[in-house]
Amino acid sequence: MNLSEAGLGVWNIYFILKLILFVNGVIEFNYLRNLALVAFLALPTRHKWQSVLQQLIAIPLGAYLFYDDSYFPPLSRALAQSEQLAEFDASYLFELAARFVSLNFVLILFVTTVFYFLFYKILRVSVLVVGAIVYLQLVNSNLSLPQANKAVDNVAAAEMNTVEASGSTLIEQLNKYKNDFFAKQSALKLTFNKETQVKNTFDVLVLSICSLAWDDVKYYKQENHKLFKEFDIVFDRFNSVSSYSGPAIIRLLQANCGQKRHTELLTSNLDPQCSLLEGLKSAGFDIELMLNHDGMFDNFLSLIKDKGGMDALPIQYNLSPYLLNFDNSKIYRDADIFSKWLQDREQQKENKKFTFYNTISLHDGVRLQESKQLKASETYEQRLVTLLDDMYAVLDGLKKANRPIVVLFVPEHGANIRGDKMQISGMRELPSPRVTNVPVGLKVIGNNMQRIGEQKHVAQPSSFLAIAHLVKQLLEQDVYGKNEFDPETLLSNIPETSWLSENEGSTVMQYNTNYYYSFDDSEWVKYNE
Repeated sequence: MNLSEAGLGVWNIYFILKLILFVNGVIEFNYLRNLALVAFLALPTRHKWQSVLQQLIAIPLGAYLFYDDSYFPPLSRALAQSEQLAEFDASYLFELAARFVSLNFVLILFVTTVFYFLFYKILRVSVLVVGAIVYLQLVNSNLSLPQANKAVDNVAAAEMNTVEASGSTLIEQLNKYKNDFFAKQSALKLTFNKETQVKNTFDVLVLSICSLAWDDVKYYKQENHKLFKEFDIVFDRFNSVSSYSGPAIIRLLQANCGQKRHTELLTSNLDPQCSLLEGLKSAGFDIELMLNHDGMFDNFLSLIKDKGGMDALPIQYNLSPYLLNFDNSKIYRDADIFSKWLQDREQQKENKKFTFYNTISLHDGVRLQESKQLKASETYEQRLVTLLDDMYAVLDGLKKANRPIVVLFVPEHGANIRGDKMQISGMRELPSPRVTNVPVGLKVIGNNMQRIGEQKHVAQPSSFLAIAHLVKQLLEQDVYGKNEFDPETLLSNIPETSWLSENEGSTVMQYNTNYYYSFDDSEWVKYNE
């Protein structure tokens, strides 16, 4: 077939495929840019070399436009991660590539191609494609500019009324809401009283869990696991803010201040007033660090030291590996590490230690040591149940030792194991609620402690400032001065944090009843799960 003599030619397959994906909510569709590509392809050519040049120019343009219409992060962000991708082993890279090309996508492409070649001689397919683009533009557009249209497509009636009443566009209101949020958060600071005298000293153990959100837990029906029933306090709507480990942990280690912008978090020097560790040190706590991995990927150890103030060296144990990471580094089983740690703690008489433990047993790309051929997504449920069982065993071991210790279970972000229309399984570029709503829990152990009343659930939206609040309350209320405590008193005046999550170059926030995301603050899109 001579492409120059057949309208759009086989490019019709490209546009039909995109229209089908758009109608099903899988991608966006920038009408102006797509029509511009149509116009370029429709330019008549008199010579074969002109036709070839036209196609050589159109192919990269079409590829870029397809990427731009997808819900993938900006191309600059994807290119910035190329160094990290280079560290992944080949099997994991292949697994990631396979996720992007689903069976449904292949079937749609196959059917579209077959139907095109069956009917292109008897139907003016190019005319139908252009007509479909124009029709969808008219149906879906309330504004003349396609860029502004994205934010308005499916907005709730109540929000649209607010926009009309204020006289400002939805984009302007969303940006104002975001700026107001950070202005309010910048004024929030929590200070530990250096004069606080803790009569009965205790330890604090933070279990920092990678790749575990409520959505992952519920997907595998583990929300009633005995671990979650064991906590005294459970957060139902805790926002870890970032969907990547380093920034999420830094936010935890800077929990004494309100939520910072992502750029400020990673570029500014650590403010001692924001440091949870500095607050604990002033109260007499020693700091120790444990990992079940080497901490080398993405300069993890350097990052949490420079931006989080974690200057302790990781405790090392001589153990056999349990898992292999996506870069083939070794990962050790949580139960094995804590078995050694509990033995060490029993030999130590002093208290007032803050132990930070980070595990990546659930991270995407992690494989079982004895089953390297299995995909990470295929073993996630097995690894999830093992981790929850291991964490329960930690609590059980601490209860049997009867040492005074407060355990904080704080996942960093979810695995997005389910995926949605906006992001394939395992993808976390957009910090959606499915990824950043994590199951945070608190358990007070030791001194034959008895809890007053039932387990307390925190239903309000919360974030890391709530963690600092709980630690401060534990210190000031002298919980271990008696052998019973009321979770309700710890939760008194606990700070609420509106839902706004950030990664580098992406924001997801709740505005009224909907969630919106943006890559640049000039364009906001409703997040459709």
